[in-house]
Amino acid sequence: MKKLLSSVVCAVILLSTLSTHHVLANESANKSHVVESGGQYEKRGYILEVINEVDNPAIKPIISDFVELYFDVYPKLLTKYAADPKTATKKVILKFDPTYDGVAYADDGLIVVSSKWILNHPWDLGLFTHELTHIVQAYPRYDDETWWITEGIADYVRYVYGPHHDDWKFREPKETDNYNSGYGETARFLLWIEQNKNNKVVDILNKQMQQNTFHINDFKEITGQSVEDLWAEYINNPDVKTKYKIKSE
Repeated sequence: MKKLLSSVVCAVILLSTLSTHHVLANESANKSHVVESGGQYEKRGYILEVINEVDNPAIKPIISDFVELYFDVYPKLLTKYAADPKTATKKVILKFDPTYDGVAYADDGLIVVSSKWILNHPWDLGLFTHELTHIVQAYPRYDDETWWITEGIADYVRYVYGPHHDDWKFREPKETDNYNSGYGETARFLLWIEQNKNNKVVDILNKQMQQNTFHINDFKEITGQSVEDLWAEYINNPDVKTKYKIKSE
């Protein structure tokens, strides 16, 4: 009788253990997969709310690509570039707007993408990385003195994290370009400084911008040269090492 009771108790314990492991496995699986409900997507504490105002079925696969990119890239950007990753927002609202005539913009946790643009350029997913960078940057200033460094860093981050496409690559500087041209022109210049002068240049500039302490003379402290001298040297020898991972279509 004791042996029978012992066997029953062992069986109950075994079933209980298996049940617990099954529950924990399900919880772990749920955390590792994107959960969608009413246009809101969640994974591991990160949330993407999608507002789709586009009456065109072609937008659906594009939305799927944006969702996948968000959960792949945004946690990395937050960890690397946020002033305080612990308090930085883990929720982003993404709106596809048929009335917006630009390309895309970010504003306090909201990213608006022109549906006209993205439907005509479905390869341009990298714009989402650029705008997500702006949310992580959260710089207190965006004016004539700082806009170019803001946009330059965002395009630098777009290059680093992708996704890449043949229609978006850095080009060598033209005579009409300058260090403060912004976007790809400034991003490539920062990449050149990183490879030739100080590999922490973007990290340093990002922190200075977040702390509202950036000054143009900081380039000399970072590299030992003024930004004008750096640009002159860059123009004379603008070679940079680039690597693009482009998926075949």
